Amino acid sequence: MKLKRILVLAAAMALLITAIPAFDQVAKAGYDMPYYIKADLTNQIVTIYSTETDNIVRQMLCSSGLENATPHGTYYLPKKTEEAEREEWYYFRSYDCYAHYATRIFKGVLFHSIPYKLKDESTISESGVANFGKPASHGCLRLRWQDAEFIAKCCLPGTRVKIYTSKKEDEDTRRMLLRASYTNEKGQSYDYFQANAHEEGVLGNGSKGSEVRDLQTRLRDLGIYSDGIDGRYGGATINAVRDAQQLMGVEETGLATPEFLQVIYSDEAPTATNVTLEEGMSGPVVRNVQQQLADLKLYDGAAIDGVFDVDVLQAVKQFQSAYAYPTDGVLVPGMQKALEYEAGKVQSLFSEDDCALETTSDQLNMAKTNLSVSIRLRSEPSSSAAALTSLTSENVVIALERNKGWSHVQRGTNVGYVKDDFLDYYTQDISSLTYKASDSDKAYTIGYTKQEYLNGVMMPWEVFANYLATDGELEDYEGMTTYAQVNTDGPNVTLNLREAPNTESAILAEVPYQTQVRVLLRSSEWSYVEYDGKNGYLLNQYLAFWGAKEGEAEAGEAVAAEVAADNSVLPAVVRATTDKKAPVYDVDSEDANVLGHLDNGTRVEVIETVDGWSHISLQGHEGYMKDADLQFMLAEEIAT
Repeated sequence: MKLKRILVLAAAMALLITAIPAFDQVAKAGYDMPYYIKADLTNQIVTIYSTETDNIVRQMLCSSGLENATPHGTYYLPKKTEEAEREEWYYFRSYDCYAHYATRIFKGVLFHSIPYKLKDESTISESGVANFGKPASHGCLRLRWQDAEFIAKCCLPGTRVKIYTSKKEDEDTRRMLLRASYTNEKGQSYDYFQANAHEEGVLGNGSKGSEVRDLQTRLRDLGIYSDGIDGRYGGATINAVRDAQQLMGVEETGLATPEFLQVIYSDEAPTATNVTLEEGMSGPVVRNVQQQLADLKLYDGAAIDGVFDVDVLQAVKQFQSAYAYPTDGVLVPGMQKALEYEAGKVQSLFSEDDCALETTSDQLNMAKTNLSVSIRLRSEPSSSAAALTSLTSENVVIALERNKGWSHVQRGTNVGYVKDDFLDYYTQDISSLTYKASDSDKAYTIGYTKQEYLNGVMMPWEVFANYLATDGELEDYEGMTTYAQVNTDGPNVTLNLREAPNTESAILAEVPYQTQVRVLLRSSEWSYVEYDGKNGYLLNQYLAFWGAKEGEAEAGEAVAAEVAADNSVLPAVVRATTDKKAPVYDVDSEDANVLGHLDNGTRVEVIETVDGWSHISLQGHEGYMKDADLQFMLAEEIAT
């Protein structure tokens, strides 16, 4: 009996001894890799180190998972399990979206770029961009695509990844990384990236006092620095100095040298449109605004003196009404860019002609949506009525009539009904500014009349804001046209061109696969297009969009072929944001019919998640829930 116990113990020890090296081998492999990675979820910062020197070789912002969906711990990048991993495009079936360079970390958690609706750079997730640097994903770590590419190509299988929360917030580094990731590819040290000053008379990271305060004030007056005047040289000031250096065409060190300060305090100092302007402010950037308003014949102040006074205020309001902005006299950066563009346009058109200004003025009853996700614009005042298009947060509509809890509204060419609860109402001043040459038929108009808006034209500020959101340059704005390519399931599948924006209307034509069409008007669900001499509506979900100058409609490689898909079903747990239960809707719309409620902790399967909504399944029943009411988890975690 004693011998048997000894043999059993020896066998157990042998198993233990053989198990230990297997773990050690994985860990040792991680230390043999060229790089190791740390992901600090407190600051949403991913840092890549050289294993040989422990020096930082790359640092970047990320967006980790909401509600602690990103796991903590030390992991080792595995070998590829799918062909599309570490390649240019990766498709997530559960989310119906694409990403650049997805590299698996652990089970269902990956490094990858901000998502795209299609394999087209112009379809990048707007919410993903807006929330970059904050928790926003279902568990993965989202990066700029260049950073995701570096990990995919340079961080080999076996690379060690530590995901953790730190005890110290580092807002200065976050601000600098929001402007640009750090990389040593051009030989720049991390100390250089941090803008640490090592010479006397040079202001840099950590400098304090009146000199810094004066610099911040000057950069604000130049429209470059938009943060607080606190006399502390931190991340915001470093970014502003780098922006100024970029405008000056010199090396972007972030350091304020005596030579830099000499230019900044001179009349040759550069200006920008980063600062919101309002009555009472002054400086060179206000002088720019005065000149632009004068070029538009809206301001005839006695002098271009750089003071935002009551005359400038009234001129700004008139320009705002032409663009259908709220007429509050406050010039946010986007409005300044619009003003700059229109003043330049009028000056270029009438540089050799004398011109006169004619104006028309009116008012429209408007409303802005106050949504957490999306709703449908309905054909009738009922949650069961057909959907004409989708409305998302802060979409603007014309309020035609209010009646018994529903509003009759117009969004572009779509006219339908929205519940009053989802709208905030206001009165919008509108005007059109028409410039006519005195000795020719040349004319140019900014803005639209009330009737033109009722005929379906979009607000000028929305068109301009959408253009800027895709990184459009002002000099290219004129003459830009939106095109789309039909992207159905294959060469044998056509797309119906409809008479109206719904699937019940007459079919005008069948548009073949990969046909390119010119987009006349684009809404959130349907687009009004021109095809083969006919104008009609196509469903956006089968279109890939891009912008080009008139006649230059090549789509390039933006709408390429299929890639491998992640076909796993995504599990989730109900975590209601406002109650102990969360509603389940019959369609993905806040005004839809509620099928029932699920208790917190209920486990569901997510079939697909798009634009803040998840199509879920529970015990054979299906419905839709808001992503905000779900905590997405790995399949292995749900199983336990």
